[in-house]
Amino acid sequence: MSDGQVTLVRLVRGARRAGARAAVGALVLTAACSRFNPAAFQDSGALYHASLREFRHGHFQRAQAGFQKLSFELTPRDSLFTFARFYLAETYFGARDYVTAAREFRRVSDEAPDSPLAPSALLRAGDSHAQLWRRPELDPTSGQTAIATWQELQGRYPDTQASEISFVRLVRSYRTIGYREEEQETCQHLLQYYPTRADVRELCGNRNPGR
Repeated sequence: MSDGQVTLVRLVRGARRAGARAAVGALVLTAACSRFNPAAFQDSGALYHASLREFRHGHFQRAQAGFQKLSFELTPRDSLFTFARFYLAETYFGARDYVTAAREFRRVSDEAPDSPLAPSALLRAGDSHAQLWRRPELDPTSGQTAIATWQELQGRYPDTQASEISFVRLVRSYRTIGYREEEQETCQHLLQYYPTRADVRELCGNRNPGR
């Protein structure tokens, strides 16, 4: 075998070994992800970030287990407590358990009213009730609760982005149930205070709100 052939054989063998190592590494990573075990975490910060990563990848049940562990072990004085509770509610929403999601979002807003997450929690509580509002003409209860929750948000946290978004939610809800006067009044508010929002222009048009 010539020197060139020997070199080629060595290169091929090296590439195979490197490929095997990469494959093994990928398998180990996959196995680690599939074995996400909140009980194995000793540090609350590490568990929070790992649970958040699972949530962002759409692994709602895994994330839920992590956030539940944090909500049991942390106290309201811990900086991560409210965040863990908020994302626990988000895991229920992601899993389409809207009844539990609404309850958990409400707990965040009521038990931590001064948290920066409180306005968003109220918004998402309303969103959860809206998801339960399948047949407005047959059962308006969930829709009415959603509307009342968004209105509560506007009263408690008027100068927040969540409040701004809730006005858009209201327009769509009023339109669904045929509340024309309420829809027009809410559109006037949106056009006056948030005229540059694309969804506001789409929902309410570009007309002068005073007309």
